[in-house]
Amino acid sequence: MTANSPVKYPSQFPKSTGAVEISEPEGSLTLADRRLFNHLLAAAYRDLGKVDGHTVKMSEIRAFAAAARDGIEDTSNRRIKASITRLQQTMVQFNYLDSARGEVWRSSQLLGECELVERTGELTYSFPRGLAERLIEPALYSYISLKVVYQFESKYALILYEILKRYADRNAEAPFWPVRTSELRDLFGCRDKLKDWKDFNVRAIQPAIEEINDLAEFRVRMSERREGRGRGGGKVVEVTFWIDRKDATAAAATARELDKARVQRRGERRIKAEEQEEARVVRLALAWMQGADIQTRMRWVKHAEAAGVTLPKGATAPENLAKWVPAVAAAIAECESLR
Repeated sequence: MTANSPVKYPSQFPKSTGAVEISEPEGSLTLADRRLFNHLLAAAYRDLGKVDGHTVKMSEIRAFAAAARDGIEDTSNRRIKASITRLQQTMVQFNYLDSARGEVWRSSQLLGECELVERTGELTYSFPRGLAERLIEPALYSYISLKVVYQFESKYALILYEILKRYADRNAEAPFWPVRTSELRDLFGCRDKLKDWKDFNVRAIQPAIEEINDLAEFRVRMSERREGRGRGGGKVVEVTFWIDRKDATAAAATARELDKARVQRRGERRIKAEEQEEARVVRLALAWMQGADIQTRMRWVKHAEAAGVTLPKGATAPENLAKWVPAVAAAIAECESLR
């Protein structure tokens, strides 16, 4: 292979469950760290167990990442070195059965010794022996797409995608993954972050689900299980992620989504979010107007008329509100302090 030859990575590679479900409560691994580990595993996969060390050019890592994300390639290895260090400091644990010894527990670094020759830009790296054994022919694994991995903009989306991919690949009619919220927090690195369930759900889980539904080969939805008494029926103690495989039409739409530039995708998401917020405000304003007295409705009819809105006959009647309230919904929500 010449220096200019592009490295051919497998479009998908099996990744051991133990290397997917990395429980790190403090959340020290970044999105870039997780992408890099997948990249190193994909580059080494064909030779796992055959050689002790694997070599890849840093320029190829940077170029692949830039091409996959439609971005500008880094000119420095500083960020990759920082990611390597964090990967070396992260521990994974395995429980497995040995035919002679019975049940075995093993703890290992996520990434072993690494050496970078600055002049050539060649990185030689290794996986700890115990981890490598589990990676070669894992009993439980996810088929991971390196291209999809580099598209995610949220660490939480990548974590959830890698876990759910194993269930999506199963030959089950309706795959699902139930998980305690405490375990999910540790997997997301949020044991001490976003402590309120609503914040955790809104800021971590739901954006992750949205990204997965846009970019992955499957869709996911979530249900909650609560225990005890309290607001909303008690505390959320467990959630279940339900997986729906995409049909041919949806899969083709996903492929087109993956080919879009990140800036285009971000713009479309922003527009979608604005449309969703506009629809939410309209629903709020309509519901509020439905419960308002006739004097309040008349006041807003005059406001709408002054704003140039075309009003139907009997504009204050409940059945006619939907014909004009959306045009002044933002003003209603602001003036009446609707949330």
